[in-house]
Amino acid sequence: MVDGSWTSTAQFSGMGWVWKDTMGKIQLMGSRNLRRRQTTLHSELEALQWAMESMLQHSTCQRFGTDYKDLIAMIEQPQA
Repeated sequence: MVDGSWTSTAQFSGMGWVWKDTMGKIQLMGSRNLRRRQTTLHSELEALQWAMESMLQHSTCQRFGTDYKDLIAMIEQPQA
């Protein structure tokens, strides 16, 4: 699961991810606090990219989840 945090008035954007095994047990996680990104979408995309890069070092994980519907739509229908 991947998530980014963003508010227009905050100085920072937060992001984090968690990797669970097939039994639902947490295997690895990460969190970051960076200078505020331009938009919520930027924060969510950067969180997803970071999670993917991190997982390449630890696993062959190929499934990622997010609660940000615009990001899901962009991935499912990139031409829309």
